[in-house]
Parts: sequence; C-alpha cells; structure tokens
Amino acid sequence: MMLSKLYLGGNRVTVVEGLEQLSELKELHLENQKLAPGEKLLFDPRTLLSLAESLCVLNINNNNIDDVRDLAVLKELQLFSAADNKLHNMEELEDVFSLWPQLLQMDLSGNPVCKKPKYRDCLITVCKSLEILDGREINELTRQFLINWKASKEAKKKKNNTHMLSGPLPNDFNMGQGPHPGHIYSHAGMQRWKPQQPLRAQKLKIPMNGPLNYVAVSSAICSHVDA
Repeated sequence: MMLSKLYLGGNRVTVVEGLEQLSELKELHLENQKLAPGEKLLFDPRTLLSLAESLCVLNINNNNIDDVRDLAVLKELQLFSAADNKLHNMEELEDVFSLWPQLLQMDLSGNPVCKKPKYRDCLITVCKSLEILDGREINELTRQFLINWKASKEAKKKKNNTHMLSGPLPNDFNMGQGPHPGHIYSHAGMQRWKPQQPLRAQKLKIPMNGPLNYVAVSSAICSHVDA
C-alpha cells in the first residue's frame, strides 16, 4: 500500500499493530489516545520493524509512555514528538536518540525527564543533527561548545583513572606489613609465614627401660613441641 501519512490521534488505540504492509509510510500521528487509567500506548515490534526504513515523523504525545527503547529501530526519524508522557530515564533516552542520526526536531516537554539537571545540554550533544528541542532552536555555537566541554571532561576523567592505576602502591603493600582487616597481603609477609606442616602418620620411637624397648607416639602430639 502506498499510504504515506496516517492520522489516528484521539482514538482508543492501545497497541499499534497491523501496519506491516505500509512500507511507504512517512508520518504516523497517534497523539491523545483515550486510554483507560493505568494503560499506556504500546507498539508491536513487527510493525516497528516494517516502518524502520520509511517513517520520518512520529507523534505520540500524551499517551502515558514511560519507555521508548522499542522505538530505537526507527533510524530514519526526523521529527519526534512525545510531549506530556512519563519519560524519566535520561540514560535510556540518550541511548535511543544516539541511534537516530537524521533527527531534526524533537519535543519532550511535559515529561519528568525535563526537570533533570543538564537535560537540554545532554540531548544537544547526543543528537548531532537536532535543530529544535522543545520548541527552542539550537544554536550551533552552543552545540559545539557543549561537545568540546564533554570531550574535555571525559579526557580529564580518563587521565585521572590512568594516573590512579599507574601510581605508587600503598605503604602497607610496599613495606610488607602483616595482614590486618582491609590491608593487602604483601609478598614479603607471605615469605615469612609458613603453614604448619601436615599431620603425618609417621611414628617416633622413644627408648624405655623394661620389657618394652620402644613406645610409639604419633608425631601429631609432638607438633607443637617441634615448633
């Protein structure tokens, strides 16, 4: 079927499915579904896969959606609108949006994630082609500054980690002090410590006066005396 735009806003759709034949679909509008309390709009993975190469515009405003990981396959999206939902996980959004290289406009206003620190800065650095976020244009100089700042921060963090790994060993390790709770066992300490010899069945012969010439005594009994 050659349908390129589908408007289903304001209906009672709970699961988006059965669109596998719409391989030419460019726009899908599903905003403001009349959902029962506690329900959220869901997507059939087969439908999403069938739209992965064609869909450019997706509107899912106000549908109680709290997770967009299933939408990651829609790599041709240019306009994504998911305002007034329940999106809250910043790392999840960064992972998904980093897979959408064509994204130009996005609206997430009205979601809990918008209140997270550096929300806008994070999305600007992740979405390299994004021009408008939540109705506000993105200045290219601002984007470049944020990208450079993030790269500098990550380089500094990497340098600090390398310095920690290559730095001097703790004093307890170098000096070979005895083992204490929370301390590292030193090589020198391990050399000084020798495990108790295992008990042997070998017998010692002790000369005695009388009819019996010898008495057999287990070496285990003598182990502490030997030490």
